[in-house]
Amino acid sequence: MKVNKKITAMLLSAVIAAAPAAAPIMDVQTVAAATTTTKTLKNAWSKNHKYYYDKNGKKVTGVKKIGKYTYVFAKNGKLVTNKKYYKYNAKTYYKIAKNGRAKKLSAVETLAAIRLKKCGGNLKKAFNWSSSVRYAGNYKVAKKNVANYAKYGFQTGRGDCYVQAATFYQMAKVAGYDAKYVKGSVNKGKGLAPHAWVEIKSNGKTYVYDPNFQSEFGKKGYTGYKITYGQKGTLQYVKTSKGR
Repeated sequence: MKVNKKITAMLLSAVIAAAPAAAPIMDVQTVAAATTTTKTLKNAWSKNHKYYYDKNGKKVTGVKKIGKYTYVFAKNGKLVTNKKYYKYNAKTYYKIAKNGRAKKLSAVETLAAIRLKKCGGNLKKAFNWSSSVRYAGNYKVAKKNVANYAKYGFQTGRGDCYVQAATFYQMAKVAGYDAKYVKGSVNKGKGLAPHAWVEIKSNGKTYVYDPNFQSEFGKKGYTGYKITYGQKGTLQYVKTSKGR
């Protein structure tokens, strides 16, 4: 009898040892996490507002109007921000705010941006270029205003004091300076004569920039760059009008 019980116990042990182990119970939360996929953005901004995705979920590049505003995206899809004159292509420039909202520059602003870029964005170099515009008084423009004067100067490299001042004014404005185009007269020793120059405000002070004076008297050691009214060695300026 004892032998039979011993044999039975041995058989039960063998059966238990041979039985397959029970499969582990997988945590339900783990399964859910494993099957979750990232939601594809379509016609929407990224969370950091640096990218915009089109209707197919692809990053937008180039110029894109979103709602009421125009934006410019680089080749990698990143939003372009905070650019005073951003070159989109050879003939198109944009002024882009810190929030990315872009405004296309006008024809004359684009000419100014192209020249300013060649000057390395340097105001003094831009002034020197305007001073180097070859003096020519016999020219015609569709309408005598600062935009047409500047266009003529950028396109021909010729003009008088109105043209020289207009080209510098446009470059200064595009570069972000608080510039004013001023028309009036000056006394060069032979009575008052019509003239044009530029004012730029900096730290609450107004400075005069006169490319024509520079071109006439620069070789004699005088300067028309960032001078003040009444400064020794400059002209007597009489303002009649001022434009933005």
